[in-house]
Amino acid sequence: MLPITVNTEPGEVLSPLTAEQLAGLIGRLGGEGDRFAVAERTGGGADHYIQTWHEGDGPYEVEYRDGSPERHFGARMSSAEEVTAVFVAWAGQAEGWAGGHAWQRVELSEDAPGEGADDLDPELLEEAEEQARLLVRCGFDTPDEVAEDVSDYFHDEGVTPVSPAAARRIVERLWQEQLAEQANWPQVTDVDRLETAFAALGAAGITARMHFTCCSKCGLEEIRDEAAEGDRGFVFFHYQHTERAAEGHGLWLLYGGYEVGTAGAEDGAEDGGATAAVGREIVTALTEAGLTAEWDGDPDRAICVAPLVWRKRVQPL
Repeated sequence: MLPITVNTEPGEVLSPLTAEQLAGLIGRLGGEGDRFAVAERTGGGADHYIQTWHEGDGPYEVEYRDGSPERHFGARMSSAEEVTAVFVAWAGQAEGWAGGHAWQRVELSEDAPGEGADDLDPELLEEAEEQARLLVRCGFDTPDEVAEDVSDYFHDEGVTPVSPAAARRIVERLWQEQLAEQANWPQVTDVDRLETAFAALGAAGITARMHFTCCSKCGLEEIRDEAAEGDRGFVFFHYQHTERAAEGHGLWLLYGGYEVGTAGAEDGAEDGGATAAVGREIVTALTEAGLTAEWDGDPDRAICVAPLVWRKRVQPL
């Protein structure tokens, strides 16, 4: 058995594996939703891993990190067999395992002198890390988007003390911590269950959007633009809801019927019957997905998903 844990795009967490199982996993990569695999040695730490990306008939992009962003290298390989051999040699820490390939250092950020995260004031660094950690935990944004948000968070009169480069270094480190943490998550998380419920609602004629717009006002104004023909109602949660859920406070869902008003909106009092019916569908979908919904049946009250352990997997850098 190989002493590694492998995370895949579909959300699998596999450990340990035989070389044959690893070969089968790498050999299947390439289809939509199943394009990458990340391997970490057991007990090796978040900054020691190897990963590959393969899409369609294209080449395999293979990268490994050996302790720091400065020791992050990549190479292009042509076959699943070649990639498997490298993964197996890396897993066993075979002498000279990286030989025979044209590895090149991967530049992960545009670091300029004096712009590293280590140059920040300790209190400022702690605040930047706290903000970055929350956004990484939310799981909806790319590393570049999180870094931009962290830098912008400190903007004052057009100036920010946290440069995009410094923010990116913070995000890269926290991103790898998240990847390492994910290796110990259950195969199906509450967020997976939430996605299942939203997919079922979408298929049943309810416009269902996760992490939709910045606030309730914008969401209620824009959700109708997302509706497919024949949709009867909607459900969504916005960015602030996501952050609250990631902090452990449950998840609030806004919902409504398109013809007769919106739960929590001023026009929701027109006719609560259809909105309440949508609410019941939402609660049923959540329950069938394995979640608990708190709702008293009042169409003017939002639905709360609680308890909820927010675990949304991120993709490798």
